[in-house]
Amino acid sequence: MKHFLASTQALCDSAALPDTRVHVRGTRQGALGDQYRLFWNYDVREIIDNALRIRKEGGYDAFVLANSLDPALVELREILDIPVVSFMEVCCFHACTMGERFGLVVPNMKMVPRYREIPTGYGLRDRLGGVEAIEFDNIRGFDAVFTDTALGDDCVAQILAASRRCIAQGAEVIIPAGPSTTLLAERGIFEVDGVPLLDCYRLLVKGAELAVAMHRLTGVHVSRKLLYQAPPQEYIERVAQVRGIDALRT
Repeated sequence: MKHFLASTQALCDSAALPDTRVHVRGTRQGALGDQYRLFWNYDVREIIDNALRIRKEGGYDAFVLANSLDPALVELREILDIPVVSFMEVCCFHACTMGERFGLVVPNMKMVPRYREIPTGYGLRDRLGGVEAIEFDNIRGFDAVFTDTALGDDCVAQILAASRRCIAQGAEVIIPAGPSTTLLAERGIFEVDGVPLLDCYRLLVKGAELAVAMHRLTGVHVSRKLLYQAPPQEYIERVAQVRGIDALRT
């Protein structure tokens, strides 16, 4: 997905403050059918490994989950001592400041049930106006829309058609998930029929900057009560020994 990643990096760089550096990266094998939970779980493990490496080596002020499926969100917040920022959380809650109900445009039909679950998990069931799919069963096919103008035009047409279906169901703001949001932003398309199309990755950069700023001001970045309670250090060390996870060792 190198063309998608390069386009997303350029968008993030254009949004970042002068003293903010954003490193956009994918997973080693890339998206190989994330619509299937079985394959998605392999990506989750790699994301956790990346986070553990950052926990051990440092060098970052925030870990941003740019994958809109929220992979390893709870796990990362349990273990990292820096803010963990989620694509879908930032976009869904920001959309709630722009309209009463929002819609999601997702890569393919198989993903629709999972994308319905995510806002519901945030407590936003009544704010979700619809989830509509475009036609990318092979997620890697998205990369070509950034280099092939005709394919890009077709993808934009699909996104706008899916957005209008969401609008017909009552959505007042549209969240294009995944590469769709980069493609729209790259082409300067931020609205359809008077309804905002969120520029999700640049919004994510600003959300991360805010989280980092508040962490610096208050020293707090997450609640350690219940959901994101961190495991005790002695337990972490024991698990590292038993399972041979070097990145967990202090």
